[in-house]
Amino acid sequence: MRNLFRIIIPTLLILLFIILHIVGKVDWKETDYLSFGMIVLTYFYVVFTWEMLKRIETQNYLEKRPYIIGDFHKQRRVVKFYMKNVGKTPATNVKIELIPDVITFQGKSLNDTLFKNPIAFFPPEKKIDTAINAAKDFFTESENRDFQIKIEYEDSLKSNNKFSEIIRLNLNHLEEENDLLLKTTTDLVNSIDKLTNEIKNN
Repeated sequence: MRNLFRIIIPTLLILLFIILHIVGKVDWKETDYLSFGMIVLTYFYVVFTWEMLKRIETQNYLEKRPYIIGDFHKQRRVVKFYMKNVGKTPATNVKIELIPDVITFQGKSLNDTLFKNPIAFFPPEKKIDTAINAAKDFFTESENRDFQIKIEYEDSLKSNNKFSEIIRLNLNHLEEENDLLLKTTTDLVNSIDKLTNEIKNN
């Protein structure tokens, strides 16, 4: 509608000019032609400038708005799910739903536990990372391949700006990823303690 309105005004002006010129009831001078041309050019300049300002405003907002993402990953042979705000402003009233639901190694539903209630405040760079199950057990279930992550949230700075996004994932690649099991500091401490006890016993 806005684009149509933008075209209608100059079209009407040009038609009016042509009609008056054909009828000949107006004594057109060279300055009149010049003035009419300036009016049309000024109109297009104003429209162009306004559209540029709107685009800049939109671009600036897109760079600052919150962005909540979610994905699965594998760490130390354990499948995990994380969600993170990669935007520059906080999100509020964050709602997450996994389709199909994910059952953890504890036999609990993520939709009914971790994501049962909306997250009131989710600042930039905040990350929620939760373990689901050992990779070998997770991928034995054939349905654990294709997922949809439904995310709904609001901009904390502009509460009337609400976002609803669906992320579609296929985890076949995750099953095939090689995962090198590295020892952590805790593992090393436990190994040293075990070795110390064995030396004492001998």
